[in-house]
Amino acid sequence: MKKLYLALPLGALLLQGCGVTMARYEPNYQNVQQLKQNAPMQPMREAQVKADSGQDSLMVRLNPISSPEGSVPLHIQAAINDELRHAGLLDPQADRQLQIQLVKSQLNTGVANGHGELAARFTVRKGDQVLYETTKDVERDWDSSFFGPVAIPAAANNYNPMLQQLLKSLYSDPQFVQALK
Repeated sequence: MKKLYLALPLGALLLQGCGVTMARYEPNYQNVQQLKQNAPMQPMREAQVKADSGQDSLMVRLNPISSPEGSVPLHIQAAINDELRHAGLLDPQADRQLQIQLVKSQLNTGVANGHGELAARFTVRKGDQVLYETTKDVERDWDSSFFGPVAIPAAANNYNPMLQQLLKSLYSDPQFVQALK
């Protein structure tokens, strides 16, 4: 009977894993080129990201997934500002600003498959005037594992590709491009 009591915590540990920090988002060359090919575009002040209630952190199998930026909204904010900076579209004096409301940010892992969803509302403002507003969403699937120490890092490693895909869908939207002309 004692062996059973010892095996339960070990089994739970194998299924669960531990908290993981996702990698820092690196600006994507194709995303930056997508922005540059639509030049000339008006610059923007740094993007500001806020999150709906419950969407500002990530959990996978009850384990926190943290960002090197400190939070999920700050992670997304750093990613988009880095790409805008690389495209030459950031100016602290600009009259346009991109505001982002994170409406869904989830990572889930099953026994063999993982699934993530990311959705945000993007608004470009010039003063009080709204030039562009839309919600973009992406989903991503990946191979996962029964074991938490494998599944949890796999989930964390799939967040940045999902974010890259979300930003690509924004940059390739003709109405977004028009809002910056």
